[in-house]
Amino acid sequence: MQRLRGILIVMLIGAAACRSRTADLGMSDSAFVQVMSELKVVADASGITEPVRAQRRDAVLRKRSTSAARLEQLSATLSEHPQHARLLWSAIEVKAVSLSQPAK
Repeated sequence: MQRLRGILIVMLIGAAACRSRTADLGMSDSAFVQVMSELKVVADASGITEPVRAQRRDAVLRKRSTSAARLEQLSATLSEHPQHARLLWSAIEVKAVSLSQPAK
């Protein structure tokens, strides 16, 4: 959970600091949004213990074939592209809300 917070902080700081428009993440924007949204849902979940949260986070990373270190690297790249970072963060927020809603 702390790594996720670190990633989010890097994204937000970077979004405020730089000018370039897009970043080559080596991962599609949609894949990045998906994994970060799923991790945000896990981080924001209430009523679960930290060990359960860690298990869920690890499961998301495995399912999406990535690692916390890779996401940190991608977030650092995004910090150099604030407009792109803002667009992705908005998409992450929207997707996380939709993932949090019960299926109808």
